[in-house]
Amino acid sequence: MDGAARTGGYRWYVLGLFTVVYAFNFIDRQIVTILAPYLKADLGLTDAQIGLLFGTAFALFYALFGLPLARLADGWNRVRTLSIGLGFWSAMTAFSGTAANFGQLALARVGVGVGEASASPSAFSILQDYFPKAQRATALAIYSSGIYLGAGASLMIGGHIVALWDRLYPAGTAPFDLAGWQAAYMAVGLPGLFLALLVVTTVREPVRGAIDGHPHSGDPHPFQAAFRELGTLFPPFSLLSLRRLGATRALIRTNLLMLAAIVLIATAVVWLTDGLLAPAKRAPIFAMGSTQITTNMVQWAAIAVGAYAVCSWIQSIRLRDPEATELMLDSPSFVAVAIAGGFLSFGSYGLSAFIYLYGNSYLGMEPADGFTIGAIAAIAGGLGTTLGGMLADAARRRHPGGRLYVAAAAAGLSGMLTIAQYLIDDLTTFYVLNFTAILCLTMWLGPVFATGQDHVLPRMRGTATAVQFLGINLIGLGLGPYWVGLVSDITGSLRIAILSAVVPIPIVIVLFLFAARRLPAAEARVAALAAATR
Repeated sequence: MDGAARTGGYRWYVLGLFTVVYAFNFIDRQIVTILAPYLKADLGLTDAQIGLLFGTAFALFYALFGLPLARLADGWNRVRTLSIGLGFWSAMTAFSGTAANFGQLALARVGVGVGEASASPSAFSILQDYFPKAQRATALAIYSSGIYLGAGASLMIGGHIVALWDRLYPAGTAPFDLAGWQAAYMAVGLPGLFLALLVVTTVREPVRGAIDGHPHSGDPHPFQAAFRELGTLFPPFSLLSLRRLGATRALIRTNLLMLAAIVLIATAVVWLTDGLLAPAKRAPIFAMGSTQITTNMVQWAAIAVGAYAVCSWIQSIRLRDPEATELMLDSPSFVAVAIAGGFLSFGSYGLSAFIYLYGNSYLGMEPADGFTIGAIAAIAGGLGTTLGGMLADAARRRHPGGRLYVAAAAAGLSGMLTIAQYLIDDLTTFYVLNFTAILCLTMWLGPVFATGQDHVLPRMRGTATAVQFLGINLIGLGLGPYWVGLVSDITGSLRIAILSAVVPIPIVIVLFLFAARRLPAAEARVAALAAATR
């Protein structure tokens, strides 16, 4: 990439386009929030099943496929990786509009998760090669504002699409007998196909690491590397992968013992959570012969698959990439930041999945109010992520751990505001507190992602992003929405369920402060390894 592209307006065009892509990423995944009442009415879903659709059905495949797709992004053309993924998840979002039952909608959500897994590893890696280190928290914060622009847009337009469709086509007159929620899925999915074409035709692939003085050509066999990465996640391929990498019998035995332990724990959790639910809430979602499959079985089986895949992948990367292991898995600050991001996402995803249902149940919200909560999410989220990145870059100039101090303060403030928001009964006050809570909460994104990138060499940036997203998606998206839905079904109070999602915030603050103190040592290790590999 030439110097003019790095320093001119083109890099800001790339950042703006990628932010729009990320906004579509979140429109397509978050539209479940505003469509939840219609899905419950038409498909007979429970709150836990809404949480499963919003979270686990998407999050498991998003998080796990993020690892091989990040490896592909680290070795192949990142622009093509992103555009192909964008086209696929957009098509699967549109396909969601053809679903006639829970199972079909869940399968479509799986496809959305697989496609969206390509986005951030590719985009993060490209943006690192367009922006110098001093501006990266700001750049990644602007990119991350797409989360709230997209989430807000999904709320703003989703309800209006349904209302317009139902007004234009009264019962029994709609084309192909489509319901309003099905039309909404198609309306937000299809434009992504055009956006994928725009990305692949207008974005230039930069040289990895050139802006930092460490150019890297990528992997000569990127697809082989990606499939090998995928093979480390699921048995029996994970065992074969370990053997190929020279694992000892003891290590393979440890892998099998982990698998057995995870299956036993998941079985116990299914039994416990099914026992806590009333019979109507644990009704089977489908049957396989005489076996009745409940929502809890699907949820905890998915979490078990994710837990095993992460443990197996960690064993694999320790054998094949000692440098990545040292800079990520053996770095207390990197691990602390990744886990903190997961716990923060646990609350934010849990809240965002049910905010409209809560407002409808407790505050009398109507479908038109989706525009208001969507506008709040888009404006407050966009401002918060951008402001957080700018404050974090300024704080870093004063202290090596300054970015994480900003993130810790933002997390604490957002937690207090969220508790106040869900304890009041006035809609106007609810909106005001929601705006300020989102503004504070979103400030953590830029600082945390930039800190994660600072821990690794250029060739590892996509993988580092995927590892951070493991925490955000398996802990946050995989557990947060389902937890809120499950607690709501058990207690009969969505308010109690939502307030329970804020509990991990004190742990988050401790983890950020812990990581800030150890960050200088981590960055020194990166510099030493970079110098040794020149």
